Amino acid sequence: MKLNGIITAALTPLSSDGEALADTGVFEKYYRFLLDRKINGLFVCGTTGEGMVLTLAERKKVAERAVRIVSNEVPLLVHVGCNSTAESIELVRHAASIHAQGAAVVTPYFYTYDRTAIAAHYRAIANAVPDLPIFMYYLPSYTHNDLPPSLVAELCADCPNITGLKHSDSDQIRLQEYRQAVDDHFTLLSGDDSVALAALTLGADGCVTGKSSTFPEMLVAIYEAFRKGDISAARMLQSNLNRLIGGLLDVGDGIGLAYFKAALCYRGLDIGGMRLPQRRLTQNEEAELIAGLDRLAPYSSPPGSWLFPNRVEL
Repeated sequence: MKLNGIITAALTPLSSDGEALADTGVFEKYYRFLLDRKINGLFVCGTTGEGMVLTLAERKKVAERAVRIVSNEVPLLVHVGCNSTAESIELVRHAASIHAQGAAVVTPYFYTYDRTAIAAHYRAIANAVPDLPIFMYYLPSYTHNDLPPSLVAELCADCPNITGLKHSDSDQIRLQEYRQAVDDHFTLLSGDDSVALAALTLGADGCVTGKSSTFPEMLVAIYEAFRKGDISAARMLQSNLNRLIGGLLDVGDGIGLAYFKAALCYRGLDIGGMRLPQRRLTQNEEAELIAGLDRLAPYSSPPGSWLFPNRVEL
């Protein structure tokens, strides 16, 4: 399966206290918000989707809701990566059973694994669902485990259903190495919003983007300008996005996703709270966010486009 364009790494709607999934209506409203802004695909239960703090049963339910709501309109990738191969296989079989278009699998995390172990992990998952496209997921800042380009090429040769990779790192040399290691049928997706345009120019087919979970217009505009060959406009749009990233959303300290949900609420769409150990913003942090969004609004495309007239108070 070949993918292109902006694939949104969706947030997961939760109850106000984060203890349970939100009701189906909230999912429908949120996914429709994204679809109406012309995203090219949806990626659920990944890093932005808080997949690692959801139970396996909840991850299955999110995937089922996503299939029901969006899969007839855009391709759906379900992230099934876990720290154990067995749990990853359970989730990937579920993704296949509900007819998701593909599954993404982050490299195992916490422990350090060598090349042989990582290869065995991916082979076991791919072989469990030979008819489902599998996308490897390289996220070294979180997993601390490497996925060398030569191993990617080896796994693609061994497992025909391994058809893509999400490269969530700013290292553009590594992205080029991935592009050179595989053929043109392989989907290479960038996962670092701050270098989205650079990745596209170096051979990425599209971007799996967390910032488009809240500001889809900005990422879609970058991709459309690139696709049309208007590199000058694409550069300006990337610069504007990076003002937002550097100024507000890449705040560190483990609360970045709380800023995403709070910013989305400011736009008029409340999708709930955070699941511990992640936390909500404090009142001071909420106030700083609102002031920052107001300052940055002129840099959106078109100016002010991330603000709704029916503003919802946080």
